[in-house]
Amino acid sequence: MKILFKTIRFILEVLPKKYHLKLAGVAFLLFINSFLELLGLGAMIPVFSVLLEDNVVDKYDWAKWMYSAFSLTDEKQLVVTLAVGLLIIIIVKNILSLWISKVNSSFALGLHKDFALKLHKIYYKNGFSYFKSINSNVVVRNIKTATNQFSRQQVLGTLNLVNELLVLILIVATIAIYNFQILLILLVTVMPPFFIFYKWVSAKSIELGEISNRLSPIVGKNMFQSIFGYVDVIITGAEKEFRKRIKSNLDELVDVEIKTTIYNLAPTRIIETSLMLAIAVIVSFGVYYLPSKTDLLKLLGLFAVAGYRIMPSINRIMIGINGLNRSQWIFPILEPIKNANLAHEEKPKSLEFNTHLKLDNISFSYPDNEEKIFDNYSLTINKGEIIGLIGPSGAGKTTLMNIFLGFLSPTQGTYFIDDTPLDSAHLDAFYKKVGYVQQQVYLVDGTIAENVAFGCKYKDIDQNKIKEVLEKASLWNLISEFPDGVNTKIGENGTKLSGGQRQRVGIARALYFDAEILFFDEATSSLDTETEEEITNSINKLANKDLTLIIIAHRLSTLEACHRIIEVNPQLEEPIVDHKIKE
Repeated sequence: MKILFKTIRFILEVLPKKYHLKLAGVAFLLFINSFLELLGLGAMIPVFSVLLEDNVVDKYDWAKWMYSAFSLTDEKQLVVTLAVGLLIIIIVKNILSLWISKVNSSFALGLHKDFALKLHKIYYKNGFSYFKSINSNVVVRNIKTATNQFSRQQVLGTLNLVNELLVLILIVATIAIYNFQILLILLVTVMPPFFIFYKWVSAKSIELGEISNRLSPIVGKNMFQSIFGYVDVIITGAEKEFRKRIKSNLDELVDVEIKTTIYNLAPTRIIETSLMLAIAVIVSFGVYYLPSKTDLLKLLGLFAVAGYRIMPSINRIMIGINGLNRSQWIFPILEPIKNANLAHEEKPKSLEFNTHLKLDNISFSYPDNEEKIFDNYSLTINKGEIIGLIGPSGAGKTTLMNIFLGFLSPTQGTYFIDDTPLDSAHLDAFYKKVGYVQQQVYLVDGTIAENVAFGCKYKDIDQNKIKEVLEKASLWNLISEFPDGVNTKIGENGTKLSGGQRQRVGIARALYFDAEILFFDEATSSLDTETEEEITNSINKLANKDLTLIIIAHRLSTLEACHRIIEVNPQLEEPIVDHKIKE
C-alpha cells in the first residue's frame, strides 16, 4: 500500500489550493457512495431472512412494524413488499451512484484539461532551446497522455481505491459483528491469495508502466516520420525499414497491453476461486457442526451477500493499485507544476521600435558547450536597413538571427530595442513587431487565408488585408485563379503549393500581422534559381524606410538590395566582418 500513500502525497502537493476543497467534496461523495453500496447490500438481508426462516413476525420487530405499516396479512405479502422495497433502494442507489460518478469524472477530466494547459504553458516558458532539444512526440505524450493518466488513474483511481477500501472495511466490520466465523473464513481463504498476487503483480506493473512510457513516443516518432517523409521514404526504398521499426515497437507495446489486461482480469479469477474455497469450507463446517440445514443456508446466504460486494471491491482495489504502480512515471513529468508560478506572471510591457536594434558587447555559448560562438560582439542595425548575413554552414548565422529574434538570450552583454533592454516582460510587444520566414515555412492543414492569418479565428480574418498582403508577396494573381481563391485548402504543410508559393505565404503572414522587422532564414536556399529570383524580387519590393529586413542567404545574388552584409566566419582573422554595400 506504499504506492497509495505516495500517490496521495503527490496529489496534495501538485494540486492547486483551489482544488483541495473540490477534492474533499469528491471524497465526501465517494463516502456517500460507499454508504449507498452498504445500504443496497443490507437491504438484501431481510429478504433472505423471510425466505429462510419461519415466523419472522414473532422474531423481529422490523417485521412487525412492516405488517402494521403496510397492513400485511401473511408472509407472502411481506416477501413481495421486501422485494419491491429492495428494487426501489437499488434503483435509487444506482441513480445516485451514476450522478456521483459523473461529478467525479467531471472533476478528474477537468484536472486533465487544466494540467495539460499548464504543462503546455510551462513548456513554452522553457523557450526556444527547450523545443530544439526535446523530441516533439515526448512533449505530446506528456501533455496528452501523462495528464490524462494523472486525472484518471492517479486522482480518480486513488479516490476510488480509498472508497473501495472504506467499503471493504465497513463490510468486514459488519460481518465481524454479525458472525465472526464468516470473517475468519474470509481471512483464511481470500486474504493469502490476495497478498501473494499483489506482491507479484506490483513489481510487474511498475515495469510495464516504464516500458509503455518509453515506447509510446518512439512509436509516434516512427509513424510521424514515415508519414511526413512519405516522398523520401518511397524514393530511398525505406518503406519496409520504417514498417519494420513500427512493427517491432508495436509488438512490444501490444505485449505490454496484453499483460496489463491479464493482470487486471486475474484478481477476479483469483478471488472467485478463493470464495469458492470458502464456500466449500462453510459447507463442510455446516454439515458437521451446525444444528440444521436452515442455519447452513442462512450462513451461506450471508456469505454470498458479503461475497457479492467483497469480490468486486477487492478486484477494484487490485486494479487500482496496479494502475498506480504503472503510472509512477508521471510523477517527474508533473513535478514542474508544483513550483510553476503561472498565476503571477510578469506583467507585459510596451515596447517602441523607432531607431535601431543593438547588440552591446554580447557573448554567447550553448548550455552544453563552453565554446563561445560570439565573444564581446557589438552590432547595430538601424530601422529601415536591409542586412544580409552570410558565412559557411555552422559559423553562427542562425544563432545570431535567433538572438536578434529573442529566441536566445546572450550569456553576457545586452540586446537593446532602441534604448530598452529586451527582457521577458517586453517579448510579447517585441513579437508583435516581428515577422519570420524560415527555410521551411510551417503551414497548417487549412486554407490559404487561415495560413496567412495564422492563429486567427476564421470569422476574425480581415479579407481585405489578406488580399493586400498577398499582392505585396506577389501571390495574389495566382491565388485569385484558384476555384476557391483564398479559401483553397493547401493540404498538410502546404503539399498543394510549390516551394516558392509556400515562401510567399510566409511573407504574406509576416505582413498580415504588421511586422516592422522581417527575418528571412535562408528562405530561398531550397528553391531553384528562377524561383529564388522571384522570391528575391518579392523581398526587395518590401524595402522601405519603415521596414527592417535581416536576411540569411547562401547566394550573394539574394542580397543585392542589402545596405550591409555581415560575414560570419570563425576561420577569418576577424570572425565577424561588416561589409557596407550602400547608403
